[in-house]
Amino acid sequence: MHRKYRGLRTIGLLLKIIGVFELFVGLFCAFVLPLALSDSHISLFQSGIRDYYPAFGLMIGIITGVLIFLAGLVCGLLTFSLGELINVVLAIEENTRTTALKRQEQE
Repeated sequence: MHRKYRGLRTIGLLLKIIGVFELFVGLFCAFVLPLALSDSHISLFQSGIRDYYPAFGLMIGIITGVLIFLAGLVCGLLTFSLGELINVVLAIEENTRTTALKRQEQE
């Protein structure tokens, strides 16, 4: 059967790829931010924190990494599910068209 809506299929595939990429970026940030902020006295100083405790940068990095990971997880899953939703709508359209054609053949 002739498949329609190639553009929407391509958009659905691109949204799924972007969703997976967002998940990887969130996971990457969860590992890199604690390492980057673990000994960053200068960046803490620039952000206005004058008095800090030992390992304060690591704690800020871990909290920031976890928050960015959760945001990447939510955004990635929503983007991926939007791509799947487009595919579901196209499958519903195909099934409806096939059913209508078979019904016309029966009459």
